[in-house]
Amino acid sequence: MNSLRLRPTHLLALLAGVILTGSLHAQSDKATVSGTFLGDGKDGKIQHLVVQTREPFSDQAAIRLVFTEKNPSASKKPDFDAGFKKLGSALIISVFKDGGIFGCEVAHTAHSKSPFSSVGVIKMEGFTVTDTQVSGRLTTGKEQEFFGQTWNVDLTFSAPLPKGAFAAEAAESPSTTKKMEKEKEKEESEPFASGPKLPIADLPLPTGARDIEYKSVVGHILFKADAPVSTVATDFSKKLKAQGWQDGAGGLISKSNAILKRKLNGADLTIMIQPEGTGSNVKVFTQGLDWSKTPASTAGAGSAPASKPATPNVEDIEKEANKALQDALKGIPGIKL
Repeated sequence: MNSLRLRPTHLLALLAGVILTGSLHAQSDKATVSGTFLGDGKDGKIQHLVVQTREPFSDQAAIRLVFTEKNPSASKKPDFDAGFKKLGSALIISVFKDGGIFGCEVAHTAHSKSPFSSVGVIKMEGFTVTDTQVSGRLTTGKEQEFFGQTWNVDLTFSAPLPKGAFAAEAAESPSTTKKMEKEKEKEESEPFASGPKLPIADLPLPTGARDIEYKSVVGHILFKADAPVSTVATDFSKKLKAQGWQDGAGGLISKSNAILKRKLNGADLTIMIQPEGTGSNVKVFTQGLDWSKTPASTAGAGSAPASKPATPNVEDIEKEANKALQDALKGIPGIKL
């Protein structure tokens, strides 16, 4: 009779998976959440909360709160799965230690146009952070609307604070303080550190980019390439790295789709690459770049030069941005919008 034997490497991988799953399960079990998360009048039935460490934002320490309808204990990336509604209705909040919210992703199963981001209408009340616990209340105050969809949040929560959360605000040793002082002096002696934004014309594009559209109103670049997704993603990544762009959190590369996140001097890029025929379709969402001198688009060859654009309608801009994001996510396997 054959017996099952595990090699040491297999055993370590198995143990790591058990530990990770057990850790998330324990954190979710110890968290308490009550209240409502309504989407078009339907309650998302939020029952679970995972508190995640995350990189600082604007030089301030922060954490991520992942509220979900379904148990996230089996998920290796609860925030990613929650954003694509793999854990039922979900709400993903990025928050500073003082309770200030700078990130809010709404992913309600009752919404056909989701996930979407909405910062400014949701507030944190009674936010309390101890060495081991975080608690507070999230509320929109009243029903909000997004592209004909309504949503309303009123959740009270308490959860364990993971080790390493708000690490950037940990007590500083004398050596650490001295190092920070030297870095500050260096920054002050280098005026270019806070210099002008990178012009959009200087942003490198992958080899073979064609039918390029620069949408200055919403800060998007759209183009096509004859190469497959993996080739475009690799070439684009190399060119951005050569310019100094660094990897950001939340990127994903699969056999048929790619999402690249890049950061540089306060600017951010979210790049979505999808297959189109034998080539690729690329959408670049930018933040923090200089669009004052927008390059001419190459899409629609033969058309007359664009005249000075009329004053844009804010609602039209938001609809265009949301549609671009939804179209970019449709091709990723296992994601239902």
